[in-house]
Amino acid sequence: MKTARQLSVVILLLLDVSALYGSYCMIMDPTGNSLGAPFYLLNGTVFSDYAIIGWILLFTVGIFSSFILLLIFFKSTIYSFFVILQGVILCIFIFVQILLIRKTFILQYAFLLMAISLIALGALQNQGKIIGEVDNPKRKRS
Repeated sequence: MKTARQLSVVILLLLDVSALYGSYCMIMDPTGNSLGAPFYLLNGTVFSDYAIIGWILLFTVGIFSSFILLLIFFKSTIYSFFVILQGVILCIFIFVQILLIRKTFILQYAFLLMAISLIALGALQNQGKIIGEVDNPKRKRS
């Protein structure tokens, strides 16, 4: 389970840094030029610029990933559920993005792979906790 936790931390750190950087760029430069995101991608969507998308990204991926990392470092008993939840949220974010702009990019597939990995790793860690409780209910959770 330690390896699964370490992999979760690495993926969450990567997500956290990229989401914080991306959301900062989108909020500070709503045209998308600082990220190299063409403005025409927003044509036909409900968004008039990248600022609102940046705020959504900041809270759903950036700050939430930081929160989950804190839960992991303080060895909370519920962190595995939040790892799974972050994977689900990231999948939804990417699928909505694909549906809105009707285009796919290689980066979206990379983030989908990270999301699926988070779901699997969180489920593995949660299963390990359940099995550990059944085997030895008085054992301290990790």
